[in-house]
Amino acid sequence: MSSLIKILVVAFLLVIALRKRINLGIAMLVSSVFLGLMFHMKPLDIVSEMVTSVLEVDSLKIIACLTLVMVLEGILREAGFLKDMTGSLRVILRDQRLVAALLPMFIGLLPSAGGALFSAPLVDEITTDLPLSAEKKSFINYWFRHPMELIVPIYPVTIITSQVLGLPMWRYVSLMFPYFLIVIVSGAVVAFRRCPHAGLEVQENHAPTRSDWISMTRGLAPIASVVIATVAFRLDVAIAISIVILISVLYTRVPARRLVEHLKKAVTGNIIPMICGVMAFKGVLETSGAVQGLTESFEILGVSKVTVAFAMPFLVGLLTGHGAATAGVAMPVIAGLRVSGGLADLGLRLIPLAVISGHAGLMISPAHLCFPITVGHFKADFGRVSQFVAMASTAGVVVALVFAVIA
Repeated sequence: MSSLIKILVVAFLLVIALRKRINLGIAMLVSSVFLGLMFHMKPLDIVSEMVTSVLEVDSLKIIACLTLVMVLEGILREAGFLKDMTGSLRVILRDQRLVAALLPMFIGLLPSAGGALFSAPLVDEITTDLPLSAEKKSFINYWFRHPMELIVPIYPVTIITSQVLGLPMWRYVSLMFPYFLIVIVSGAVVAFRRCPHAGLEVQENHAPTRSDWISMTRGLAPIASVVIATVAFRLDVAIAISIVILISVLYTRVPARRLVEHLKKAVTGNIIPMICGVMAFKGVLETSGAVQGLTESFEILGVSKVTVAFAMPFLVGLLTGHGAATAGVAMPVIAGLRVSGGLADLGLRLIPLAVISGHAGLMISPAHLCFPITVGHFKADFGRVSQFVAMASTAGVVVALVFAVIA
């Protein structure tokens, strides 16, 4: 049985597990064992590799980063920063279309699972007077909730992908920033084509005030600080988040007891098992020879590196609906493509294609939690919303494909 077929079998079983609502971390750990057995690894070697991969410095850094992110999110929500920011944004901006897109984007700065449910009522309210169908409203809430995953260095998929591909965070973000803009523009074209400008009816006493600007800035500042520190100053993500948490705690005067509760909630949540499962799978995938075998399978079939960089992340994203799973399963394969030409051969040509293709697969996937949540809230037609998502996803993938071929 070829490596390609074996990996597809493992991916299929992983999809079944996720559809059965099995925890992603547990599903990845079980898939790691099955993958190792498929590639004739000894059981003790499989367990040893899984433990080693989880305890690697990079794995521990990811766990630390995401735990700190959850603590920061808890502080910001409890302090009301996010709520104040969205309220002030509605007063400052008068174009309902712009506000409808920016609200889920701003909320998307915090990587909450199913976070689209939080922004859906806000989008519904702000688009009341716009001639938009339930399907268009669903698309707006869902699509604009997720561009941040491409560049914000506190998302699991961003952290894991940069680590797996061996790219410094600042370089990864700078590489993906043009595609971040493409995703926004393509989404706006699909969402607001033939939708006229409609200004918010803001009374004179509700005109933007100094307080509104302060609220918006205060809500945006913590996450923006992490982005600036990691991209502009190239500070380690965990250190940057730790500094922002310290400043936020001092500013909001969070009691030590509440801080401990936020930390306890982060540690006992699903994030650590998820990362352990992803990193264990990554380790077994590399050690078992699956990556090398898959590359050889593609070579035997005459499949180009460009095709692999597009197809592998897209299929994993489509099948699993999980960014972390896409990063953990597909990106090691993409990283394996650089053995013949080094990072320079892989980086500028194929990494953007792999990332944007994985993002497209995730967005189209019905297994993506935010998708059914959003469609359910607006009581929209799932198939029609899927068409909008597919249309908006095409632009970024096409640009990355052309760049990968001609570069």
